[in-house]
Amino acid sequence: MDKNIFDDFKRELIQKNDLVSVVSKYVPLERKGRYFWCRCPFHGEKTPSLCINEFDNFFYCFGCHVGGDVISFVMQIETQSYMEAIRTLAGWANMEVPNTFEGANATEIALATKRKNRLTSLMKDAARHYYENLSKSNALPALEYMKKRQIDKSLATRFGIGYSDGFNEIIDYLKSLNYTEEEMLAVGVIKKKDNKVYDPVGGRLIFPIIDIYGQVIAFGGRTLDPNPEFAKYLNTAETELFNKRNTLYAINCLKKQRQLGPIPYVIVVEGYMDTISLHKAGFTMTVASMGTALTQAQAKLIKRFADKVYICYDGDSAGQNATLRGLDILKDNGLDVMVVQLPDKFDPDDVIKTYGKEGYQKILNEALPLVEFKLKYAKSKFDLTNVDGRVKYLNEAINILSSVSNSVERELYIPMVGEIAKTNTDFIKRELDKKLAGHEIGNEIKNRMFNISKVTTKQVQEEQEDANNVIIKAEKYILYAMIHEKPYAHFKTNVTYLFSGKRREIYNIIMSAKEKENGASLVQKVYEEYSSEDQSMIVEIINLGAQTGEDEQYEKKYYDDCVLKVYKNYLDITLNELMIEYKDEVDNIKKAEISEKMKEISNKLRNKKVEDL
Repeated sequence: MDKNIFDDFKRELIQKNDLVSVVSKYVPLERKGRYFWCRCPFHGEKTPSLCINEFDNFFYCFGCHVGGDVISFVMQIETQSYMEAIRTLAGWANMEVPNTFEGANATEIALATKRKNRLTSLMKDAARHYYENLSKSNALPALEYMKKRQIDKSLATRFGIGYSDGFNEIIDYLKSLNYTEEEMLAVGVIKKKDNKVYDPVGGRLIFPIIDIYGQVIAFGGRTLDPNPEFAKYLNTAETELFNKRNTLYAINCLKKQRQLGPIPYVIVVEGYMDTISLHKAGFTMTVASMGTALTQAQAKLIKRFADKVYICYDGDSAGQNATLRGLDILKDNGLDVMVVQLPDKFDPDDVIKTYGKEGYQKILNEALPLVEFKLKYAKSKFDLTNVDGRVKYLNEAINILSSVSNSVERELYIPMVGEIAKTNTDFIKRELDKKLAGHEIGNEIKNRMFNISKVTTKQVQEEQEDANNVIIKAEKYILYAMIHEKPYAHFKTNVTYLFSGKRREIYNIIMSAKEKENGASLVQKVYEEYSSEDQSMIVEIINLGAQTGEDEQYEKKYYDDCVLKVYKNYLDITLNELMIEYKDEVDNIKKAEISEKMKEISNKLRNKKVEDL
């Protein structure tokens, strides 16, 4: 898309979608001074810590550090991509998103969009028709099955459950709405065999598969035959709309749950009925993988909603094997993985029906951390009554422990392995050390070299850390004043040397943004120029005034104090470096030169003034 056109469009989009109005759609706001506050919808809290700067149209949570503009808020709350959030906001503002993308033909884009909209409309119409079929007299087998599985009308409505009345009925209905066979084939509503088309889930109970954006993208069908010759469950084949590796059943429900407040964890089960049963019992953070093997895309999807996941597959061996395949995928995507162990031959639906909500909660509370589950599962694979079985178990257990990056966690599991294998823990430690030596020795050497010059006294380290935090806070406030173009926030010369880390980069961006004339405020220009992965720091800096107060005189004094702290810190570091240089220097002439520099810095430390900068 042409950058100038898009920038102008985005600026207008943000103006027409006032952040205060948008946030208030989701959570109640309270005004305090020139800021609005609310309980953050992205993490659990009792005291409001999300602040909205109405003037600059930015939000920031001082609890979980999420922040940004109105686009960022919609991305977070609706779990949408950047362009999806743009389209959502454009819809609210009755604006049309420019379609002049670079390297793409606008006509082709428009046609592709039109086709996708038509196909999603077809799926929506099909889902509605299947649901309405439950009201027909022919639906008795479906209604009897639903009664048996304790699916009432409210559950059927919540999940859009329906019934396919034969193999051709849906085809006739969709044709009456002017959909073509080609379109039906494209979304998998029908299949073709021997030049004949038919409904692949004909005569079955229908479960619409809905994506994260609320669109019906596929159907699952459960046979109503008590002794089926074919599979009990069938899914729509993968299509232009549906890729089962990229979605989860009931992800749309999870999204609605997230909009009500933070989700502490997600439960992953295998199938439709397990999901519905758990939702009915109150476990509304449940989704299904629609198969046995979790994928990277599904793990990333879960991570968008919570940091903790309970994986709860059936208690049979097939379910356990599926569990193992999914564990590392979840872990590798930064999730805290807990494994729910169900009674043998039970699925979650069985647990709810047999033991109720309290029984399932008890099983959930007894879930095992990933490593512990792997070690106990390995135990079940071998005969530990003989030496050969114990050797095999030990080898597998050591492999499992060697993959644990946290040394404390590894140490805590060694006694468990020793008890299971009836083996001395010192032996296990030695074997584990051998396994780890290859990739840990390099890190150990690096750590030793790094620590040679470091003070190791804990108290001194903590004091240094506190001092660093004070300087970082001061640097941020200086940048806050500069971004907001406070009349007292200016320097005579370039002072990039006063800042460290990302704050130095922000200072340089501020100086660069000041030179640009594009109609946007300095706040917006700096925000747009900074990379998206770091924008949370920018937003934190933009909203720092919410914590320091609104009195201009106080703000100026606080600013001056921050500048002096940062300036003194810079002089202290420079003097320390000169002292080390002086100590190591053997040339007397150079020593004298260094000594003069040290005197100069010492004088500046004694007479430091904001006006000097």
